[in-house]
Amino acid sequence: MKLIIKTTEDSKIMEDGPQKPVRVVQTTGTIDAIREFIRSRHQNGFLNLENMAQDDILRSAKIIPPGSSTGRNDVGTVMMKVAAQLFPDITTISFASNGLRSLAPISSVAQFFPNILNLSFKGNEIRSYRDLENLSGTKKLPNLREIIFLDNPLRDRDIAKHKDDISYRSEITRLFPSIQYLDQQPVGPKISFGLGDIVNEKSETTSLPVPIRGNFFDSPDTQAMVLEFLTTYFKLFDTNRTLLEHMYDSSATFSVSTNVTISPAQRSKGRGGDNWSEYSESARNLSRLKDLSDRTKRLHVGNQDIVKEGLLPLPETKHDLTDASKFSVDAWQTGSLLPAVCIYIMVHGEYEQAPVRGRGYTKSFDRSFIIAPAPPNSSAAQHGWKCLIISDQLTVRQHNGHEAWQPEPELHVPGTVSSAVSSAFNAAGGAPPMADAAIGTTAIAPSPAAGVGPDPNQTPMQGISPEQHAKAQELQQLTSLNYPYSVQCLAAVGWDIQAGVSLVNQERANIPADAWQAPRF
Repeated sequence: MKLIIKTTEDSKIMEDGPQKPVRVVQTTGTIDAIREFIRSRHQNGFLNLENMAQDDILRSAKIIPPGSSTGRNDVGTVMMKVAAQLFPDITTISFASNGLRSLAPISSVAQFFPNILNLSFKGNEIRSYRDLENLSGTKKLPNLREIIFLDNPLRDRDIAKHKDDISYRSEITRLFPSIQYLDQQPVGPKISFGLGDIVNEKSETTSLPVPIRGNFFDSPDTQAMVLEFLTTYFKLFDTNRTLLEHMYDSSATFSVSTNVTISPAQRSKGRGGDNWSEYSESARNLSRLKDLSDRTKRLHVGNQDIVKEGLLPLPETKHDLTDASKFSVDAWQTGSLLPAVCIYIMVHGEYEQAPVRGRGYTKSFDRSFIIAPAPPNSSAAQHGWKCLIISDQLTVRQHNGHEAWQPEPELHVPGTVSSAVSSAFNAAGGAPPMADAAIGTTAIAPSPAAGVGPDPNQTPMQGISPEQHAKAQELQQLTSLNYPYSVQCLAAVGWDIQAGVSLVNQERANIPADAWQAPRF
């Protein structure tokens, strides 16, 4: 005989779960059976919901548990609601061996036990990462410490595909970022790259896009060393690469990769792709190279192998070091991140490539170096080098211009030119030259380029009037500042040209190198 349950508390359990209200018509005693079942499965904060289909209490009440394709989709919600009312102190729940194909049937655990610490889904039928999304994320189970997916097709297939569990563990920790144990094994520590508490959830509120800045150096000493190094390196790279052998450490590494995607700049001009034949035997594109021996062969180790097999086979190049606008440089000392104090350098720029089949190409590139002071008795020091290259990675791309890293002016600044960033861009005047008797090169530090006039084709900056645009160009002519910094300077002094000239003269020693028209690299 079927009866509608009249008990107010029981009706509330069945109807006010996190999902849509459920039409509840059950045999008398269904809720009592669920209560009895939960009580029988709970002990000291642990709720054992394993293999529920074989439980005598549920079978006697004809309750089909979560995981069965023939059961009601609200049973899991009811169980979690009852469990939360009876035992709110539950910290661990095991859903092992229930035939679950996804976490949807028991997803209400996040509402009724938001502070749960441990979950087990061992021995179920979960097949894809998408089936985990009902419980994944940073907000649903923020205190989850351990999760188990042993003996699920998802885990077994991923490990079989990749021959290890690295990809699987990486994806699970991405979906459940708070866990410390996965499948009863510790999860590796989160990598913060030495930033500590600097990286936190507050970063989610950062307003984007942030303004584009110019070159970055963490100190004047770093700037002087890096500009000196790059000037010498690129001159040798363009003219005599064999002499670079002494600049690389005996255990240094070098690799080159290519990005052959047609750039937006080329596409807008109707140009097709470049010729990449001279890079085909050298490029170490891991997304394309699947064979381990090929990957190993194209990672060059040691100064002799780097120069002979890595650098010399690359096409001839010419880096225009007289135009600083074509390059962007960020550099800083690594501090305690590496065993020894090194300088990390990231360079974005372009170069002219020697003609291939009668046609020359301009390539964009990204290049990262790690350099260290050359030991006194090293080959580098004996040949006059102050620095030793530890790591060198080169990525060559279709040419895309250099507008992307041109600094954006700050119109609202206190009474100095770029006062917020000038300390990081102190001019490197007086930097000692890096001498090499074999080539006689001298690094030239950036300095104001006197006598350089404004670009007659300069487009007025958005937000300023034609009169202000004309004043900015006049200040360019008088001071050799570039256009963005001329606008910034005049904005700081109320668009008074004479006050702008005085401010530039007063702050000349603190004005960053990239503020001048065509500074020397």
